[in-house]
Formats: sequence, C-alpha cells, structure tokens
Amino acid sequence: MTITTATTQPDAATSAPAARGSFWRRFGALVAAESRILVRNRTALFTAIAMPPLIAFAFSGLSMDRAALGVVLTMMMVGSALMFVLYFTMVTSLVARREQLVLKRLAAGEPTPLEILLAPAVPLLALFLVQSGLAIGGAVALGTPFAHPWALVLAVVGGAATWTALAIWSATWTRTVESAQLTTMPLILVAMLLSGFSLPLTILPDVVQRFAHWLPMTPVIDLINLAHLGTGTSGEALAGGALVGATTGMILPMLLWTALALYAGLRGFRWDPRG
Repeated sequence: MTITTATTQPDAATSAPAARGSFWRRFGALVAAESRILVRNRTALFTAIAMPPLIAFAFSGLSMDRAALGVVLTMMMVGSALMFVLYFTMVTSLVARREQLVLKRLAAGEPTPLEILLAPAVPLLALFLVQSGLAIGGAVALGTPFAHPWALVLAVVGGAATWTALAIWSATWTRTVESAQLTTMPLILVAMLLSGFSLPLTILPDVVQRFAHWLPMTPVIDLINLAHLGTGTSGEALAGGALVGATTGMILPMLLWTALALYAGLRGFRWDPRG
C-alpha cells in the first residue's frame, strides 16, 4: 500500500493581505509610540511648533503689499518647517533613540530598517502639513494670486520626501543629540543662504545660481514661486512646453537628493551608539 503525503503551500492570495496587515500593525505601533514621545518632549515640540512661525515673522517684511507678503509667508513657513520640524527634529529623535538602544532592540524584532527609521517622521510630517496648510491659508486670506496651485503640492510633497531622507542620512554620522546642532547646521545654513529663502538668488553670480538650483531647498522655493507667480527660476513667465520643462527641472533635484540620501542613510546607518 502506497501512502502519499500532500504538502500544503501557503496561498499567495491569503498571505499577501496578512503581510499587509502585519506591516500596518507594526508601523502603526511605531508611529503611535513616536507620537507619544514627541508630545512628552516639550523642548522638541516647542522647536517644531514655534520655530517656523518665528522665522516667517522675522523674514516677512511689513512694508510689502499684501499679495507679495502671502508669497513670502508661504516660502518662510514651508521652508523653515522642512528644516526645523522635519530635518532637525527627526535627526535628534533618531540619534536619541540610538543612544538609548531603542533602535537596536527594534532592529532585532519584526520591523524592517525602513519602518524603524521612517516612524519618527510621521508625526513630524503631520505637523509640517498643518503648518504648510496654515501658510497657504494665510496667503489666500491676503489675496495672493495662485497661478499654478498644483505646484504647491509638488513643493510640499517633494520637500517632505527630500528632507526626511536627508534627516536619515545626517543621523548616520551624528554621534550625540548635542552634536546634532552642529551636524545639521551646514545644510540648514546653505539652504537658507542659497535657495532664495532669505536672499534673492539674482544677486549671486550666474555660476552660483546654477549650482544653487541643484540644492535640496531651492526647488521647493522655485515651485512656490511658480505656484503663486507663474514664473521660472529666472523670473520669466511660463506656459506650455516651457512650463513642463521648467517644472521637470525643479522636480529632478528633489528626486535625486531623496534617492541618494535614503540609499546612503539605509546603507550606512549604525544601530549601536556611536562612541
């Protein structure tokens, strides 16, 4: 008598939903924990909430007309929120978790490295979106024109992806929470000085202007100008094929920075405290 045994293979149709459910369960738990930690950290929370409005107030000239003030308000709020809400706060969060061995314990469990590193960004992204929405709402209230509103979406989404990836990358070489103020400062200063954020790029030499448009913050400012004024990087009005080409040129640097920073961050991140 021949006895045959049947091997049972997992059904792909049932395993895929289970895997998706497991991902959302793990990632949701990580995000909930990071949100609670952020709320309890009053210093980080104050920096994230107060810094963008303070910078927007400092840089917004009171003598300009209402429409121009709306453009500057959007630039200042979105740009400063990217630098201080997303970038700086996320770097300090990742470094603090590494020093406390939290990341190492998580890495030994079910979550993937990408889930662990992106979880601190979610509550900060939510705060960034709220602040960006308030800035855009303020521009509407001031009567600021909107030539291409979709460009604002590109600026917010592209900027968020770029500066989140840069935060992961910067955390790879930041040894302590205290040193994060030093390691993040060069990129923040470059972003403030060479993006049109605080100084018009037109006062700089042509070669510096061309270089500046490949930096991670400049495309965000360019897209905000395009959204409100309908102008390109040189201040020219855009339409048709020129609009498509200019928009592509603004998006490409953000895509490159996001891909390179995320690759370098995932490849070089150390889960043990850096001595």
